[in-house]
Amino acid sequence: MKSYCMVIWGLTFTFEALAQGQIWVSNYAPVAGLDAPIFDADCVTRLEGEAYSVQAYIGFGLDSLRPLGAVRPFRTGKAAGYFEAIALTIPGTGQHDKIYFQLRAWESKAGSSYDAAVAAGAKYGFSNIIPMTTVLPPGTPHVPVGLQSFCLVPEPGPGVLLALGGGLWLWAARRRGPGQCGV
Repeated sequence: MKSYCMVIWGLTFTFEALAQGQIWVSNYAPVAGLDAPIFDADCVTRLEGEAYSVQAYIGFGLDSLRPLGAVRPFRTGKAAGYFEAIALTIPGTGQHDKIYFQLRAWESKAGSSYDAAVAAGAKYGFSNIIPMTTVLPPGTPHVPVGLQSFCLVPEPGPGVLLALGGGLWLWAARRRGPGQCGV
């Protein structure tokens, strides 16, 4: 009987040692008071369908956020602006470890990742950063309470950037005055 108990204890300890903390990735959880739809650049139209993607960014510090989990499309119809919630396992965490959470969204046609979409000049956006604590399964993962809605931002095209740069150059040249070459 004693050896049977030792085996059970050993298996329990092994499973706990292998367990990873989890959080709930969502922008809608009415029971927790979370309702943070994500909008297009007009800040009125909710993102809808596979034309837009969203992914969780997780880190142990504010400067270490990295993509984690699957890239997810947005829901459609009355659920536009929201995506299907998931429990996300955070590697290297256990019970009640502090992590930081952020959502990032972008136009799917511009790339399969947030960074690719930004580099391609697509519309993109990101949420505020939420501190969260992890929970070991089978506990109920925490919801990102405090998450706020956000809008995508259109990346200015090359023509706009050229015009702004040229305008800045003219302004700087005019401030120097005639006969001053700035040397």
